[in-house]
Amino acid sequence: MDLLWKLLLSNAVIAGCLFALVLLVRRWVKNPAVLHLLLLLVLIKLITPAVWYPQIALFATNTESPAAQSEPAFSQGIASESNSHRRSSAESGLTVLNSLKEGLNNRETAAPRTTKTNLTSSSTTGSAPPGEVTTQPTWSERLISYFAGQKWRFASFAFLIWGVGTVVCFLTGTIRILRFRKLLKHVQPASAELQQRACALGERIGLKSVPRVELIPGAISPLLWAFCSRARIILPESLLQELNDAEIETLLLHELAHYRRGDHCVRLLEFITTGLYWWYPIVWWVRREIRVTEEACCDAWVIQTEPAKRRAYAEVLVKATGFVSQAQRIPAATGMGSQRILEQRLTSIMRDSLKHQISRRGKFLLALVALMLLSLAPLPGTSRAETRVAEKPDRLPSVETILNGYRDNLQRLLPLEMTYQVLIKENMNCINNDRQQLRDAELMTTLKHTDLKTPDGKVVYNELQFAYVVGESLRRAEELRASLTPDRIKSRQEGWISDRSYFWSDGKSFQRRWPGNLKNSELDLTPRKLTQAALPHYFKSIYVLSAIKGATPPYRVWFGASSSFPQGQGRITDDFNRVTSYKTRAPLAVSQFPWDEKQDWQHLDYFMTRSTEDYKVVGWRNFQGRRTIVLDGCFTPIHQQTGLRNRYRIWVDPERGFLPLRMEMTDVNTQGQAVREVYRYLEVEQIDQFADSYYPVKIHFQNYTVDSPGIQKQNEKIRENNLDPKSLTPLPLVPGRSEIWTVTSFTANKTMEQNELAWEFPQGAVYWNDLDGKKYVAGRPEQGPLPASPPPPLQPGTPAPPLQVKAWLNGKSQTLEALRGKVVFLLFIDGIQETDYSQIPADMQKPLEQMRNFMKAFHAKYSEKGVVFLEVHPPGTEPDKIRAFHQFRQFETPAAIDLASQQGGKTNILYNGVDMDLNFLLIGRDGHIAFTQQSLENEQGELYYRYVANKLSIPIHENISEEEAMKNGMRILEYMVSEQLDQVLAVEKE
Repeated sequence: MDLLWKLLLSNAVIAGCLFALVLLVRRWVKNPAVLHLLLLLVLIKLITPAVWYPQIALFATNTESPAAQSEPAFSQGIASESNSHRRSSAESGLTVLNSLKEGLNNRETAAPRTTKTNLTSSSTTGSAPPGEVTTQPTWSERLISYFAGQKWRFASFAFLIWGVGTVVCFLTGTIRILRFRKLLKHVQPASAELQQRACALGERIGLKSVPRVELIPGAISPLLWAFCSRARIILPESLLQELNDAEIETLLLHELAHYRRGDHCVRLLEFITTGLYWWYPIVWWVRREIRVTEEACCDAWVIQTEPAKRRAYAEVLVKATGFVSQAQRIPAATGMGSQRILEQRLTSIMRDSLKHQISRRGKFLLALVALMLLSLAPLPGTSRAETRVAEKPDRLPSVETILNGYRDNLQRLLPLEMTYQVLIKENMNCINNDRQQLRDAELMTTLKHTDLKTPDGKVVYNELQFAYVVGESLRRAEELRASLTPDRIKSRQEGWISDRSYFWSDGKSFQRRWPGNLKNSELDLTPRKLTQAALPHYFKSIYVLSAIKGATPPYRVWFGASSSFPQGQGRITDDFNRVTSYKTRAPLAVSQFPWDEKQDWQHLDYFMTRSTEDYKVVGWRNFQGRRTIVLDGCFTPIHQQTGLRNRYRIWVDPERGFLPLRMEMTDVNTQGQAVREVYRYLEVEQIDQFADSYYPVKIHFQNYTVDSPGIQKQNEKIRENNLDPKSLTPLPLVPGRSEIWTVTSFTANKTMEQNELAWEFPQGAVYWNDLDGKKYVAGRPEQGPLPASPPPPLQPGTPAPPLQVKAWLNGKSQTLEALRGKVVFLLFIDGIQETDYSQIPADMQKPLEQMRNFMKAFHAKYSEKGVVFLEVHPPGTEPDKIRAFHQFRQFETPAAIDLASQQGGKTNILYNGVDMDLNFLLIGRDGHIAFTQQSLENEQGELYYRYVANKLSIPIHENISEEEAMKNGMRILEYMVSEQLDQVLAVEKE
């Protein structure tokens, strides 16, 4: 907003000076065409964006040399290095007042250092860099500094009045235009004779086409109308009846001259500039003078075209101006002029030799004036700090000075607390990219594993690996479809609040709280004593990360309550990589933490706390109307294959705590040359002053994505024309997902009790201690550990250990050693001891029958192929219960009762690690485990399940009956197990 204010006011000042020049020049220049163009330049200047921004120091004191010339604009100085999609921001302080605010700094140093405020507006404060000596401001500086010290209020109030006035002006003009257009519904086409006469006159003055002539039955002045429609000459029917042929011709010629000169376009320019600068008296004066010169030029056209009809033309003017009883207000119309200047016009018509053209010399001079003034926009108010720097442009601070200044600025605010809201938006580029990914994912599901090969013809995946790839594509497609519904697309484009966090930091301790349910906007996250009374209802709904430097362990993480952990769950750890909830764009002065193992690059502290050897000072650059220092930082090693590394370019504001205003990321080669356009940037849009320090309270992060529609068009072009893909220019990245982090409350120098950091987990909550690798329950007496964790389940490829069972049901012992050379299907069964198969509930009979039929058919099929089925039951299972189970199942297999151990069945724990209701594994002919059921129950198993369901055309998320769902599940499970068995049998026969 600062830069916008400066440009608008700068244009207004230049336009005023140009108008004063016109008033002076017209004493000697009598050609109305020259004066008309000069007056048009005044209006054009008001709405013309400039390309040259010289800075002028106002109210500067103790300067020994003129204000320095400005550096090249940001877009000129940097754009040659990359094709960045840069986004300009204007939420910075008013430079014109920076030098005047130093008078207030002396008073601010005595103010309390703790400041709490709700931040909703831009800062307009600024000061000299730390450590510099300033002079006592004059009374005028102190007076202006007082208004500047009001921060946003004065500027915003003025801007509000300006905006309201602009809306009123545009609305009033629009209403008048609409009223006149409604009146135009009563017009009638002129006679063919009158239209032919207008065409003949138009040819005489060089018109290729002539506006349509229409008659209106009202008392209005003759006029030319061309607003949002084809140009028309509107003549009052009653007036024409009073005119003779000569008068009618001069009247038509006058309006045609307006059209020939393009005066109807000037009306649109007047409409815009008047609406924007309604408060500026010069605009109204210029409008009036333009109308006067226009009428003089048209008078000249008529007289020079029809010199013998001077008197007839003069009488037409008298009759036309007298025909209308009062002045008309039609914003976009060009008429016959007002009665105020009628006498002057009549005198010129009858006596003077009028001109309506400009000489070549005059045109050249006017073009020169336009080129100089329209491109100029001097920015007022360079601060004294900038002036001193400009006097010695080669004097740049060192990297150490910049980084220390950044740390010192934040140190004065510590401890600090704040809350943030994060607004996320995704444009059509993100949506188009998701649509392309959806097409790619759907295409993957139609391929075979042999379709994916390396350039030398080698198949990339085996069948099981390919199943996982396809399963992931199916899951991704499901997520993409959910994000591409009309309602979700609308939400993504409008933006949504994804996070609302509380942060606290003193440089040695840190805490973050955020809602467990992001939609719960009413949750209070501000600090409170975490007493046991408050924990049950408060802690279950929030997540917390708390860290204390020097504590053992330093990190305490709370994940809230869930269906699996109704009392909540947490973790204490000394591994920062396990702390996944540390996320903020804002600086928290956490450089004193040993947190350099892993950090998000967008974090401001990450940029500004690296080793000084990683930075290079580039120079001074203008950015957002401020003079900044540009740093280049390379914090990542050179990639071995590409030879590239990431480069972070940083624009630092030395006057406001050396805070970065913008940081962007690109790739550079070993020579430091950018080889790719900027693909991420972070920009500070608002900085506020707290006591004698500064803090960013609004941060915009922009990511870039591939141009999916553009790539698709390129691929079509390659296929149609059989082109080499390398011959086409790579498409640039396009803006994608953006985030805006906004501070909603901020408190500097806010202390916190240590017990609020080292709080205890709520009673009954389960938490993990990474120091000893054990799991605990909070509140349990003596905080003893849970029973020792069981051994991990055996993985495929490991030798199958001997079966350690109590007894076999049929009395015949079975050993894996004796079964070597056969494929063994080892099944662990639990739950039959409590089941009475003669009293099965009615609602369970059908599902159990389905399962029985499945198991019976599966057993019969693979028994014929030589597969040996063995089953193991938990310790304590009665043999009669096993026989009843076999009878219900309608087939028998060798069954054993497991040995008892402290943790459960010995063989079951040995193989599976935990007790399972139903679990199986395959043992190959070589005595090694070939496949386990647990392989189907992890994330890869879920992907495999999706793959099989898609292959069998079975929907897995549709609303179907429980019976149908179980039937589908059995079909999928049968296919998965059968496929693995067939592969084991096939491989071991070879």
